Amino acid sequence: MTVRHLFIGVAFLLLLLTVVVPNSLPVPTAAVMGLAFLLAVPGMRFTLGFKNLLALYACSAMVTVIYLVVGGMHGAPFIGLLQVAAVYIVTPFLWIIIADGLRRAIGVERIIDWFIVLSLFCALSVALFFYLYLTRGAAAVEFFFQGANLNLNEGFAGATMHVYGSMIFLCGGFFSSPELIKRRTLRFALLAMLLIAAITSGRSALILSIPMGACMGWMLGSRTNEHRGKPAIVRFMQYGVPSLVALIVTLYVLEAYTQVRVSAVLNIVFNKLAAGGGVERTEMSRSLYAAILDNGGLGSGQGVGVNYVSDPIHPWRYEVVWIASIFRVGLLGAFIYALPFLIYVLGVAKLAFDRRLPAHHKFLFSGFVCAFLATNTNPYIEAFSLQWMYVFPLVMWYVEHSLALVRVRR
Repeated sequence: MTVRHLFIGVAFLLLLLTVVVPNSLPVPTAAVMGLAFLLAVPGMRFTLGFKNLLALYACSAMVTVIYLVVGGMHGAPFIGLLQVAAVYIVTPFLWIIIADGLRRAIGVERIIDWFIVLSLFCALSVALFFYLYLTRGAAAVEFFFQGANLNLNEGFAGATMHVYGSMIFLCGGFFSSPELIKRRTLRFALLAMLLIAAITSGRSALILSIPMGACMGWMLGSRTNEHRGKPAIVRFMQYGVPSLVALIVTLYVLEAYTQVRVSAVLNIVFNKLAAGGGVERTEMSRSLYAAILDNGGLGSGQGVGVNYVSDPIHPWRYEVVWIASIFRVGLLGAFIYALPFLIYVLGVAKLAFDRRLPAHHKFLFSGFVCAFLATNTNPYIEAFSLQWMYVFPLVMWYVEHSLALVRVRR
């Protein structure tokens, strides 16, 4: 038993806690995260790309520190400042080191194999939630979500589960890159399970991650190393047609043997999108826009809220994260926050343009885009247990991209 073996075991346990049951066990999850970080530190390698990512992280951390001081001057509560420091400074750094350590220990392809297993656990946890709620009531599923609720009315299905946040990334990734699931039976089964979980979730961001992931997979498929030179019709017949048939069969079974009506679910989702995410998010955005105009785009400080209160327990938190970020740290600060992600998007686009995009980066990028867009509906990026969705793709690209450039120059 070596440090590497210990790290791999602890890292898998960490992903099990943060992917399958995020926010359900916050204290044990934080303890496992700290242990994984300590085990990852001895093997750190400061490559050029990793140094660049750490430099961008340091700039973001400096912005946070400055606006924590500004927030304190504007009366931000002390507990709010502590939580912001933990979520914006401490846990992103821990995730960066852990993600790089996992990349070195098992490689990106093996990490995606882990995501296949974790996706199965996620889908099974959703099925268990529905079964326990329908047979034993809300008290039986409090482990998954405090104050859990299940809505099954007029063909609509909707539930409250933290795991839906993780599944936004997983659905976007696997529906864009089904070829990464090597076994055909497992591929069809997993895609069907993810589709059922998404449709019955009632969550717009999760449902939309499926067509978004499929579209990104179609656009980037011909730009990957593995499919270079392979005609689009061949790729479509090999992966698209079987997946499409499996999805149609899944939707038919869902309609025929359950009370869920796909048309009713989609109708509610489209109405919600047309309404700007619902009345609450619309009012929240208006209040934040007004506050941004009041501070001139310079930022009012971390931990500070506006008149509209979204969360009575955490009044400084808002579901529209990027508008809230401009309010908190100003236009320049929000740009610095977004800079690592912008560079990542441009870098992936460059690899795709050169037809050098690895399939695992297509998976990570598609999942990242779906999760990133979902920050306009829920503050997933501000939950330390869900930050892996935003850190893993960046770490893998920043480290591997510089190596790819060296190979091209040779």
